[in-house]
Amino acid sequence: MKRIFPGYYIVVASCVVQATYLGAFFSFGILFPEFEAEFGWKRETISWAASLNFLIMGISVIFLGRLTDRLGPRWVLALASVIYGLGYLLLSQVNAVWHLYLCFGVLSGISIGAHDVCTLSTVARWFVRRRGLITGIVKSGAGVGQSLMPIGVAILI
Repeated sequence: MKRIFPGYYIVVASCVVQATYLGAFFSFGILFPEFEAEFGWKRETISWAASLNFLIMGISVIFLGRLTDRLGPRWVLALASVIYGLGYLLLSQVNAVWHLYLCFGVLSGISIGAHDVCTLSTVARWFVRRRGLITGIVKSGAGVGQSLMPIGVAILI
């Protein structure tokens, strides 16, 4: 019986990571009506959390890339996942707009860049010949997460 190349397991795991991180991020919009109803915040105020998230992510990926080179993707992604989860966990306790900015904007922003840095650099090490195809397959996980997770979040709310 022919053995499956271990790199394919890395691809599947990377797709799941992409789907989870970006699915959670893009589900944030589902929460807008809840924040509006609960706190009376305007959409512009809530949207700043997503803008801050992208800004922090753009800055943090530089440092996450260096950290990944130094410590390896396993440790960086594990730490980033804990921070990401903490940001979402604390999001359930928000009662002021600055809490929203801290939890979703800063904590999630710091850690969300790790999903790309770690998954894409890892699969690039495993695949030389079909690197572009494999990278595309991994990023397709992001599209799946962005499509399906908001539906799940809407059902849960």
